[in-house]
Amino acid sequence: MHYETTVAPPRWLDRLLFVLFVACLVGAVFAWLEEGPVWAKLIPTAAVLMTLPLVGARGRITVDDHALTLAVGPWFRKRLPLVEITSVELTRAAPMDFGGFGYRPLGGGAAAFVFAAGPAAKVHATEGRLLVVGAPDADRLVEVLRERATAAEDV
Repeated sequence: MHYETTVAPPRWLDRLLFVLFVACLVGAVFAWLEEGPVWAKLIPTAAVLMTLPLVGARGRITVDDHALTLAVGPWFRKRLPLVEITSVELTRAAPMDFGGFGYRPLGGGAAAFVFAAGPAAKVHATEGRLLVVGAPDADRLVEVLRERATAAEDV
């Protein structure tokens, strides 16, 4: 079995990030139209460049024959080889349980990849690592990870 899904933040957050981007863009345009020091123009320009990747950002969860891969656009990718998975269980998670949306390193070998409140896979890995992955069909993700991890151990 193969698993692949896209996860998105709540619609309100998408809209808020878009409004923030537009506000930064308008501020940058006005800064460049006004007379003043270059640093006063570069700050709003930097804000535009930092908010642009957040607009429409989506997470991608993929399980293939070798690894569980978590990705956000072209700028973030985290792979967990299936042979390192020791157990998987179904749980529930919310972004605020982990300090926000997206990929969150929690320290002590723990991390979360959560975009919305709901079902999640709790993945235990070697060396005491823990990864919580939120997905709308987390039960299927758990099933695929269990099957693939068992198959990877047999190889």
